[in-house]
Amino acid sequence: MSTVLRYTAASACTIGPRSSLKAATTARRFLATEIGTKDDATDAKPTRRVRKEFAEKMKNGPGFGDFVSGTNEPLTPAEVMERAAEQIQQRIPGNSRLPRWLKTDIPTGANVSNIRRTLRDLKLHTVCEEARCPNMGECWGGGKHGTATATIMIMGDTCTRGCRFCSVKTSKTPSPLDVNEPQNVATALAAWGLDYIVLTSVDRDDLPDFGSNHFATTVQQIRARAPQMMIECLTPDFQGRPELIEPVALSGLDVYAHNIETVENLQRVVRDYRANYKQSMLVLEHVKRTKPTLLTKSSIMLGVGETDEEVMQTMRDLRSAGVDIVTLGQYMRPTKRHMKVHEYVTPEKFKHWEQVGNELGFVYTASGPLVRSSYKAGEFFISEILRKRNAVAAAASSRVGDVSATKLGDKNADAVSNMRDIAAAIATEEQKKSAAGIANY
Repeated sequence: MSTVLRYTAASACTIGPRSSLKAATTARRFLATEIGTKDDATDAKPTRRVRKEFAEKMKNGPGFGDFVSGTNEPLTPAEVMERAAEQIQQRIPGNSRLPRWLKTDIPTGANVSNIRRTLRDLKLHTVCEEARCPNMGECWGGGKHGTATATIMIMGDTCTRGCRFCSVKTSKTPSPLDVNEPQNVATALAAWGLDYIVLTSVDRDDLPDFGSNHFATTVQQIRARAPQMMIECLTPDFQGRPELIEPVALSGLDVYAHNIETVENLQRVVRDYRANYKQSMLVLEHVKRTKPTLLTKSSIMLGVGETDEEVMQTMRDLRSAGVDIVTLGQYMRPTKRHMKVHEYVTPEKFKHWEQVGNELGFVYTASGPLVRSSYKAGEFFISEILRKRNAVAAAASSRVGDVSATKLGDKNADAVSNMRDIAAAIATEEQKKSAAGIANY
């Protein structure tokens, strides 16, 4: 019998040996509570059946693929793998693998090893390594045209600013400047035998002149040891102070570069708060006023959230500031600590911006997914200069002067000197065309 009796203390005391049957009956009637009956066993069978059925459904029922797909029908293992592969192939902004046009080879070769070894021996730094540039092997190795280029980063490897796209180390108090660095850099470059060198630097807001004199001294040392080398300087903004921009512009370089980085609306998102759009434009304008024949250059990153209208306006503003060369490239996130990629811009779109730059009157527009401010700088620059050589030779005779014209026409003149003179001629010629180019677009 399944009935259970629960007795109180009073009932337990009244039950004796002689009246156990009577007490039990009385207790059952008055003092006990029934908590189960004979029918409970019958009622429990459906419950056990439901639990068994649920367990079978869980065992043979939906798997992880059903939750991923959002469908009611179970997926086979093959279908799950197929859908996972499709999701990997989709380029989700900020979380995707690189598109095929952004993949490059690991840098190797004798020239790469030689440059690396010299850098370590002389304790020098390159932005190629510090910024994890994907084009390092091609630039250092010379590429298909054999024009070897490198970008040396002077004034240390630690920056006083913290831009969200840059992987260079940051600190409010970097190490003091190495007074031997200008000489070491010039010695290394003379030994490498490069055709084109780009000097850049970290921002040094901790220094009284922000590193202006150190920059100019380095250029002068290189020019003394390697007069044939083409020198481009990618400089900080020196906080927009003209008296600090001029020493670098007049130091003997061939190209003065300062990057605007992004469109005006995204400056505070992308760059350090001490850098801004108008200040960078003023730097480029002052360089042109200081030395009108000096080629100026700037760079724009795409894929950080800009619109086509903003890119167009930025290119117009650069041309109005007298900038001769503009480069446009894809922003690539160096680490997970940096800002995400908003969009992978297609090669076709980069081709469009190249055409726009040509129509606006830039001397040269380098536009492509892997283009960087100093990427294949020598190849881009020299090939463009040579292409325009015949076209500007006649104009150079009357516009640059008899001395320059003599150099341009002298068959025995040094080829690099010729290119430098032609570059100045193009800068002067194109500067006069800029207003017409902007107005016509």
